[in-house]
Amino acid sequence: MKFINSFSILLRKTYADLKILLPRFFILSLALITVLSACTASRTLSRDSQIQSVSSIKFLNEYILPLNDTFKNTIIGGLSGIDYDVKNNQYYLISDDPSQFSPARIYTAKIDIRNHKIDTIKFTDVTFILREAGAPYPKYQYGKNIKADGESLRYYPLKNTLVWSNEGERLFRKTDTTLVQPALTFISIAGKFLDTVPLPPGFHISKQDYGVRKNAFFEGLTYADHYKTLYASLEEPLYQDGEQSHFGYDKALTRILKFDVKSKRNTAQYAYNLDALPIKPTVESDWNINGISEILAVNDHTLMVMERAWAKGRDDHSFVKLYLVDLSQAENVIHNPSFIKFPPKPLAKKLLFDFDTLKMHIDNIEGVTFGPKLPNGHQSLIFCVDNNFSKTQVQQFFLFEVMP
Repeated sequence: MKFINSFSILLRKTYADLKILLPRFFILSLALITVLSACTASRTLSRDSQIQSVSSIKFLNEYILPLNDTFKNTIIGGLSGIDYDVKNNQYYLISDDPSQFSPARIYTAKIDIRNHKIDTIKFTDVTFILREAGAPYPKYQYGKNIKADGESLRYYPLKNTLVWSNEGERLFRKTDTTLVQPALTFISIAGKFLDTVPLPPGFHISKQDYGVRKNAFFEGLTYADHYKTLYASLEEPLYQDGEQSHFGYDKALTRILKFDVKSKRNTAQYAYNLDALPIKPTVESDWNINGISEILAVNDHTLMVMERAWAKGRDDHSFVKLYLVDLSQAENVIHNPSFIKFPPKPLAKKLLFDFDTLKMHIDNIEGVTFGPKLPNGHQSLIFCVDNNFSKTQVQQFFLFEVMP
């Protein structure tokens, strides 16, 4: 009887211990499964959003949208950036409209690819970009230091958010001055302000010939390293880094910056050598330009860089070239305050594609993204044009096949 009582006590104690331990075991197991699932999702999303190499790209077709078409009481135009949401098979496109035609905005769209061609493009929604206080951006006015000028955006699938680049404004007139600081800002997919990236020294707009030039901020953005890194490219050189690209001058140096996404800290900068303006303008103007209009990560250390040139007085034909640059052995110039005073070693670049070889009209291409896989398993590559809401330009999209 004594043995039975002892055994009974032991059973009750074991049962009590199990009641305590089992819930903890299940909680720990669930946590472990969640972590593993998140890691798997992260790797999957990263793989889907990037490829490992590009040997060449092949043109498949051109698709033209009706010029200045409307959607939900907004004018579709100024499409300066595009990115692909793999999970939902949809695209985000940012308009650089400074709330002149409609409030500053981002569109979502479906791009149907059939038989290696863009079959249809259907806009599905529009989201107005909100300021930190929660209001949409007002219509841009001279002398008012508020302006939205969206030039690039990228989707962050791990948190379902967006990051966009605002070029700001630098304008001096006899009657007024407009200075709007550029910004790199994280927002929700509903357009709500979340956070902004502190700009490094020398990357602000000022009244002096120092810092960012007018319309020459971060025209290009791309995520890399499983979304731990965000690269941003300046369209043109900082004032302190020397002359802009022009006809006969191929020494212009702009910068590509590396940011840590978690800390929002700038960790590296690289010097990029722009080509000379390919033709001599027939009219001297501030808008004779060659600069970086977008970048796209091929892998964690290789970027596709798009140079876009235009010369005043020509037939509004843009000159667009794609280059590949490898950052793995590049000189970090983050502590170089002036390329004029301290000439850096620029990135080595390799020509990937020259749009002039297509022998067709090429408009103002400003956006590029990897799209879905094609039936043959190769990655698609999609470009979009910023038509500047002009009656003389063409709202083009281009589809390419990526050769690994």
